Amino acid sequence: MIKYILTILTVATILFFGVSIDYQSRTSPVRHDAPDEPQPIYALGRVEGATEEINLRPQLNGRVAELAFAESAQVSAGEVLLRIDDREYRHQVALAQAELQMAEAKLQRLVNGARAEERREAEELWKAKAAQLEGARLQWNRVRQLQSQKAVTEQEADNQRMAVSALEAAVEAARARYELLQAPARPDEVLMDEAAIAAARAKLEVAQLQLSRTELTSPVDGTILAVNTRVGELVGPDSPDPAIVVADTKRFRVRAFVEEFDAPRVQKGMAVSITADGIPQRRFHGVVSELSPRMDRKQHWTDRPDEQFDTKTRQIWIDLDEAEGLVLGLRVDVAVEEMKNYE
Repeated sequence: MIKYILTILTVATILFFGVSIDYQSRTSPVRHDAPDEPQPIYALGRVEGATEEINLRPQLNGRVAELAFAESAQVSAGEVLLRIDDREYRHQVALAQAELQMAEAKLQRLVNGARAEERREAEELWKAKAAQLEGARLQWNRVRQLQSQKAVTEQEADNQRMAVSALEAAVEAARARYELLQAPARPDEVLMDEAAIAAARAKLEVAQLQLSRTELTSPVDGTILAVNTRVGELVGPDSPDPAIVVADTKRFRVRAFVEEFDAPRVQKGMAVSITADGIPQRRFHGVVSELSPRMDRKQHWTDRPDEQFDTKTRQIWIDLDEAEGLVLGLRVDVAVEEMKNYE
C-alpha cells in the first residue's frame, strides 16, 4: 500500500514540474542581444603626395651634360630637369634638314622646267650639229664621186662615211635634249620627287624627336625628392636607379594596405584615424577617398600569428584633414572606423 502511494506522489511531482516549465517557456519574453559595436579596421600605410613617387630616367643613353635642379626644389610640369649630351642628335637634325631642302629643290626644278638659257643653249647646239651634218653630207657626196673615179682610197671614203654617221647621232641627241628641256614634267617623275620629300620630312621628324629625348622633363608640378646622378655620368633607360625622383607634394595623403579578410568592409567616405611611431603625441584624421579595384599580393607583413591566412591586400587612399608634421614615405598605422549598421 505504501509503495503504491509513493508511486502516485512521484508521478504527480513530475507532471507538476513539467507543466510549470512549459508555462514559463511559453510566457517568458525572447531576449535579443544588442549587436556588437563595429570594430575598427586596422592596416599599415605610408604617407604619399598627391601623386606617387615618379621615377624618371632619360629615354636615351648618354652622359649628363646639365642638372637644372637640386633635391627639394619646386618644379613645374614640363620643366627641363636634366639634359644629356645632344651634339650627335643636333648634327642628325641638321643633316635631315639639308636632305629635305635638297629634295624640295629637286622637285621645284622639275616642276619649273629648265631655265631659259639652258633651253637656248640646247637649241644652239642642235643647230650647230645640224650645220656640221649638212657640211659632212656635202663632203661625203664629193668623196663618192671621186671614189667612182678612183681618185680617193677606200679608207678615206670610209672615214667620211663614219663622220656623217657620227654627226647624225650627235644631231639626234641634241634634238632630244632640246625637246626634253621644252617638255613639261612627267607625272611619275613628280610623284617620285614628292615621295622623296615625304621620306626626307619623316627623317627630319625622327631626328627632332630623338633630340627632344635628350631632355628629361617633369611630368607634374611638384618637388624633386632625389637626384641620383651627377654631370658627366652615363645614364639611360636601363639605369638601375632613377636619375631623378619627383612627386606632387602640394598635399599629402596616405596609401594603406587592408588585409584580405577586412577588405570588403572598407567603403569610400569612412572616417580614418592615423598614428605614427615617430609622432606618438599626434593623431591625424582623414577620409577614405579611393579604393583599388583589385587585390594585390601582400607586400607588408607584421608579427600577427594569423597573418599567414591573409596573403593579399587591397590598397586604399586616404585624404587627410591636415598633415603638418608628416613626411613623405613615413610608415603609419591606420584605423578605419567602420560605419554602424543595425538591421
